[in-house]
Amino acid sequence: MPVPKYLPHILYSTFLTSASIHLLWQRKAFEDDRARKNAQITILEDLAQQLRSGAPITDEEVDRLRKLARIQGEQGDEGGGPESKLRWTEVLWGRKAVDQKNDDEWEQKDVEQIRKEFTKGV
Repeated sequence: MPVPKYLPHILYSTFLTSASIHLLWQRKAFEDDRARKNAQITILEDLAQQLRSGAPITDEEVDRLRKLARIQGEQGDEGGGPESKLRWTEVLWGRKAVDQKNDDEWEQKDVEQIRKEFTKGV
């Protein structure tokens, strides 16, 4: 069975289309992550400013703001922050899932450390 002479062009165009769609999706995911992180930073900076000013703030308010700052898309967020670089293997085969449980433990430790520092200062 002869191979059509335009078969390589079909394969190349399919690959390029697939790669461009995947890169577009990665860019949109990165923009969403950046917006989410900026929102988290803003919420936490406001909380820190309230705590530093000595204004009375309840534990419920602190918990509410902390929950607001928590990552909203925890159903397998792949994380494409500025520190990660997109490789060709990721373009072709996709990224591996990130372990969110480990990140949550670090976040909880950071929150406890911040609470201890603020209680020492007050």
